[in-house]
Amino acid sequence: MASAPKDVIAVDLDGTLAEYHGFKGHEHIGEPIEPMLERVKGWLSEGKRVIIHTARAHDPKAIPPIRKWLKQHLGQELPVTDRKDPRAKEFWDDRAVTVQKNTGKILTKGVKAKARAMSV
Repeated sequence: MASAPKDVIAVDLDGTLAEYHGFKGHEHIGEPIEPMLERVKGWLSEGKRVIIHTARAHDPKAIPPIRKWLKQHLGQELPVTDRKDPRAKEFWDDRAVTVQKNTGKILTKGVKAKARAMSV
């Protein structure tokens, strides 16, 4: 019997795993954000499946520089995509707002006032 697919942890690149100060071309990826880099290394050492989920990947020319950066800073390449993986159980992203499943209730701290202003 085949084993079930592994759960996936999706990690954003710009502003989450690598510093981001505006787009400067496909070849430019910022310095690693050490706490996040160490977190990803820990997940990988535990055998967890990690993918890089980045809008950059909509352009195929962006993927080789991302893979090179990953190899340099993580010691290995990871899958790179701009599409949500249905197996992803976690999304780590600097822009995400977490909402409670099936309710629309905001769970992310610090965005309630902004959400109230937008609901008018």
